[in-house]
Parts: sequence; structure tokens; C-alpha cells
Amino acid sequence: MPLIEDDVYAELYFGRQAPLCTKAVDPHGMVMHVSSFSKNLAPGYRVGWVAAGRFAERVQRQKFSTTLATTIPVQIALAEYLKHGGYENHLRHLRRKLAEQEAALAAAIEPNFPEGTRLARPDGGYFLWLELPPQIDTLVLHQRTLARGISTAPGPIFSAKREFTHHLRLNFGHSDSQRQQDAMVTLGQLIAEQL
Repeated sequence: MPLIEDDVYAELYFGRQAPLCTKAVDPHGMVMHVSSFSKNLAPGYRVGWVAAGRFAERVQRQKFSTTLATTIPVQIALAEYLKHGGYENHLRHLRRKLAEQEAALAAAIEPNFPEGTRLARPDGGYFLWLELPPQIDTLVLHQRTLARGISTAPGPIFSAKREFTHHLRLNFGHSDSQRQQDAMVTLGQLIAEQL
């Protein structure tokens, strides 16, 4: 069965070595490995790629039939940047910063959220996944947090069956630690109101 591996966060690992992608163990060309510069270098550029294995010709045909032109100047600028070696240095700095921000957000959650909150600590990327006490409705919580200027991602938006109703995804990609700390205090209070 063909597999599309969306690996846009692959470069944002916190350890010493990137996790192995599925494409690396694909001897039959059944994995289409997709990645991008959008999550780690230039969000506005929207430049990515696909290593499509045996599906390369079909993917290329689909690309040409849906997009008349690709942003050539942006691709040239990225190619020049990569050629001169700044990308690896940028990634090292970004990984270190994201690891610090992840730790700061986790530390802000623990004293402010109710007992029974479970936190999945990632090995990279931009997001924490929280499991809140079962009576918490994160769709309702999302509306209340928006009214207070805090953006959250309720669990049901990540499920075709609207599951994960008491789960929440939080972004630690922003570096304003005081604002983040204040937001976690407020978020903890809003959660407590639903208990």
C-alpha cells in the first residue's frame, strides 16, 4: 500500500540525531516522502518537495496539471542560501531555541493545570499535546481562550470522528516567555472553571 509520509518537521528534532524516516526503509518505492522549508526556514515561501519513488511520474504530472508556474525567484534564493552553508547553522540555532521554549511551556503548564493533566513531551517540532481531565470540553475551552486572546487547538479538529474532546494542542514556537507564562495561568483558570 502506498504511503504519503508528511515529514515537514523532520529537521526540528531536539536530540543529537534526526529520527529515521519511513522512506529510509522503503526498498520498493512505496513511500512518497514530503517535506518543506515552510516549517523551519521560510513560512511565506511555501517551497517543498516530494521524493515519490515509483509514483514520481504521476506526482509530477499531477503537479503540472494543478499548478501552472512555480516561484522561480524564491527557489533560486533558497538554492543560493543552501549553497553557502547557512542552513545547518540556522537549524542548530532553531532546534536549541525550540527545545528551550518547549521546556518553558511544559514548566508553565505543570503548576497551573489541574491534577490529571497528562502532557506528551515531543522530541522536536512546535507542539505539545495535552490530555485534560475527561470532563473538559476543549471546543468550549477554545472559544473561551480566544475571547481572552489565547489561541489553542482543540483535540477534535485532529480527528475525523471528532474524538479527543478533552485533548489540546499548544504551540511553543513563540519566544515571548512572559506572555506564554501569563497565558498558561489564564488557561489553567479557564480549565478549572469547567471542572
